[in-house]
This record gives sequence, C-alpha cells and structure tokens, in this order.
Amino acid sequence: MGVNCKMNKKKINKKKNNEDLEELENAIYTYHKKELLAFFFEKTRIGHDKKEYKRFQSLLYKLDIECLEFAISRFSHIDIIHDHSKYVPAFIPLFAAYLTMFFNFYEKHGGALAFAAGTIAAIVWIIAVERKHRNQAISIMKIFEQIKVRKEKDRSKG
Repeated sequence: MGVNCKMNKKKINKKKNNEDLEELENAIYTYHKKELLAFFFEKTRIGHDKKEYKRFQSLLYKLDIECLEFAISRFSHIDIIHDHSKYVPAFIPLFAAYLTMFFNFYEKHGGALAFAAGTIAAIVWIIAVERKHRNQAISIMKIFEQIKVRKEKDRSKG
C-alpha cells in the first residue's frame, strides 16, 4: 500500500506541475501587461515559503528556450515603454514655462496654486506608477535571462 500511495502522489504532483507549467506559458503568451506583471510579481514577491520559490524556479527552468526568449522580449518591451527618462530633458523646461505663464495669469488666485499643486501631484503619481511597472518588468526579465543562460550552459555541456 505504501508503494501505491507514493506512485499516486508522484502522479498527482506531476499532473499539478504540468498544469502549473501550462498556466505559466499561458501567462507569458497571452496575459496583458498589467495581468502579466501582477502574475509574476505575486510569484516572486518576498514573503513566500522557500519551497515555493524553489518550486517556481524549477517550473521556470522547465520552459523551453523559445518561451524564455518570448518572455524576455515581452518584459523588455514593458521596460522600454515605461522608460520616460528620455522625455525628462524636454519636459522640465516646458513644465517650468507652463507654471510661469500660469502664475503670471492667475497671480492673485488661491485656486491657481491648488491647481498647479494638483497638476504636479498627478504628474508625480503617474511617473511613480510607470516606474514601479518598469522596475517590476526589469527584475522579472533578469530572472528569465538568468534561467536562459543557465539552460543554454546546461545544453552545451550535455
């Protein structure tokens, strides 16, 4: 009875691993940007049990090279579209000109100050959200790159 129980447990674990691998591939190939980031952020966030991290890493290692490359390209694309640093040199002088004109026009209104403060707060919030998405994408992309390198190294050895 002990041998049958172990064999059934192995079959159940293998079936669960296959389902998890399929879910992982579906996430990589079909999830939208926000869903994709949320899925991988949840899987890699700090606070999980060590066994969960190791299980997830081994699951990632089971992905084929094409899937890893596609994941790297998706996260690289997310990184690129959320990189707004290239606009900062043009944005700061335009914003300064906007505030100067705004205060020259409404110099005696308290509402003008509140509107300018609200505008600045909104811009800072948007930049913070975009930076958060970019940082998540970069960290997840690094995981995929490391696994791809390790997998290619193992492939060249064997």
